[in-house]
Amino acid sequence: MGTALVRVLGAFLCALICVNQLGVWALTPDKDSTAADHSSTPQPWRFYTRGSQRYNTVESGRSASAPTISPQLHNEIKELMTSLHDRIGILATLDEDQRHRLEVIDKKLDQMVEANMGRMESLKVQQLNFQQRLDSFEHIQRLTRHTLDELKGETDSYLGSRVARQLRQKQKNRAKLTDLSRHPRETPQQYQQQQQQQQQLPLGTARAVQQNVADIFSNQSVGPAMKFNHTDLDVNSRLDALATFLVSLAYNVQDTRMGVNRLIKDTNNIKRRLIHRGKGQNARLPQTSAVLPSADETATSCLQWDLAVKGIIKLQLTPESEAFYVPCDNEGWTVILNRSSDDVSFQRGWLDYKEGFGNLAGDFFIGLDKLHALTSSVLHELRIELEDFDGNVAHAGYDAFAISGERELYSLQLLGQFITDLQPSAGDSLSYQAGAKFSTFDSDNDNCLECSCAQRHKAAGWFNSCATSNLFGIYHQQNPNEAGETGIFWDTFQGKETSLRRVKLLIRPVGQDEARR
Repeated sequence: MGTALVRVLGAFLCALICVNQLGVWALTPDKDSTAADHSSTPQPWRFYTRGSQRYNTVESGRSASAPTISPQLHNEIKELMTSLHDRIGILATLDEDQRHRLEVIDKKLDQMVEANMGRMESLKVQQLNFQQRLDSFEHIQRLTRHTLDELKGETDSYLGSRVARQLRQKQKNRAKLTDLSRHPRETPQQYQQQQQQQQQLPLGTARAVQQNVADIFSNQSVGPAMKFNHTDLDVNSRLDALATFLVSLAYNVQDTRMGVNRLIKDTNNIKRRLIHRGKGQNARLPQTSAVLPSADETATSCLQWDLAVKGIIKLQLTPESEAFYVPCDNEGWTVILNRSSDDVSFQRGWLDYKEGFGNLAGDFFIGLDKLHALTSSVLHELRIELEDFDGNVAHAGYDAFAISGERELYSLQLLGQFITDLQPSAGDSLSYQAGAKFSTFDSDNDNCLECSCAQRHKAAGWFNSCATSNLFGIYHQQNPNEAGETGIFWDTFQGKETSLRRVKLLIRPVGQDEARR
């Protein structure tokens, strides 16, 4: 651009010099003709010889005079000059705009470098903390292994090696099971009958029988299995067998309880589906006893409201993913944003919005990572509840909602059609920002080259050269009607100048029948 401008300026100067010279020639009077007009007598011809050539001084003077320029040529030169002047003005304006844009881009680059440096410093601090925690865990693990080795050595020195102890325990259990299967216990009636028969025998006969029994048990030729089968179990052996039976019974009871819980959950899900379809209003399902869910039981959405405790539910979207807690609202809605006071500041950086912050029982934001995990697991719909300081309530809804991951800067990649059936309606003030990337004061990802929407609105959000809604803005409890564009506003509900009192964002899987359970 600079080289082209220099060339144009050079051409313009050359043309200007040529035109000025032509103008001077055109405006210079002919001295000979002027002298001829004032002289009454004609000038004589003067000849002089120089070398072999002969010259006429009068004719030579007239031939040396400048030619005259016609008015048409003069107008064309004037138009050319005007056109050149206009083009140079346009090029100068374009050059000024280009220079201004380059300055803005340089400023943006400086801001991005500063933001990236801040994020890098934060990541370095987190990495250092993680490394310290990892070192401490490794130290604890080494100490634990050392302690276990010492305990193992002491146990082996007192009770023998582990393999020998396991072998003895297996043999003991096998012997107990063999005895229980071959030698049933005598009933009290059989024991009384045996005692009566012994009492009816003569004294000598009884002693002979006892002696024979003693000889049988003292005979070494009898096998050990026969002696064991005819030996009564002592109290400790019977208690061990009873303990084994009780442990097995406890496992069976636990399996039965889990089966009952699954059955109740399936029954509740079927009941909710029937109610949702409008076919289960008169259906009478069998009443089942309430069974409290176990602490380890998790859900995949707020549609499983029976697992919630005080409105809080633990979600685990996949068996491999990490579980987290979310608040649930009526009809299976998951609350992702709640604002009703100024207890929690929402002027935060990228890392805070990535992880989430606040109190689930009060004002909070769920976090972009969790929101992406929820909306990418199954298609969701969006519901927005708004209320101003005069008590006016309005609703807005969209039939589809999803955001991308951190690599795409959590862009609002899916925003469905605006739902017009919700009354009173707050209007559509979010479709303008569809497809926009998420921005914070330290990570400017909007499409505005000359501004930072996050700093302009003092908030975070999906900005598209700024926005028609600002749900992450400052909570203005004093003078909410004079908050300007820094407050919590929804343009089609009370305008941009009025800050709202309460806002809540909720999502729910589209179609409860297709929701993952």
